[in-house]
Amino acid sequence: MESEGGILEAIIVAIITGTFSLVGSIIAIVATTRNQAKEMDKKLAVMESKMDDMKDDIKSHNQYAKMFSENVPAIKQHMIDVDRRLGVLESRQ
Repeated sequence: MESEGGILEAIIVAIITGTFSLVGSIIAIVATTRNQAKEMDKKLAVMESKMDDMKDDIKSHNQYAKMFSENVPAIKQHMIDVDRRLGVLESRQ
């Protein structure tokens, strides 16, 4: 009977040890996951901020490009007028 008690005691000790080991592993995994999630949130916030800055830069660029494209015909016409006037002045000499 005493050997059965020793075996039972060894089984109980093994179960308790395994349980504590499992709980410790679970706690470590949860803590690591939370830390990784916090780091990912920080990186995501930085990326979103950079994307907002890029969107503003793109809007500014697009506004400049729109303004330029709207003024090109007027600039071309002005150059034609300048060339014509220059031709008139050159022909007088």
